[in-house]
Amino acid sequence: MLTVESQKIQGAQNIVAKLTYLPFNQCLHSITTIDCQPSSAASGMLVFVSGNLQLANQQHALKFNHPLSTIPILLFFSL
Repeated sequence: MLTVESQKIQGAQNIVAKLTYLPFNQCLHSITTIDCQPSSAASGMLVFVSGNLQLANQQHALKFNHPLSTIPILLFFSL
């Protein structure tokens, strides 16, 4: 799931479509912090990224923050 300005977008195909048709052509990402903490949920990790977005032809950068949660996936192979 991706949430953009309160709009919830689910599914890989819908997320790619949303990101493909954003109302700008160029965007420079500048990450300022990455903070990670262990999560008790299935030995995962909580990651919080913040920084700036500079759109083409815009004088001021936009601030962003993005929290995400990772969960390891175990793969089992049988011979």
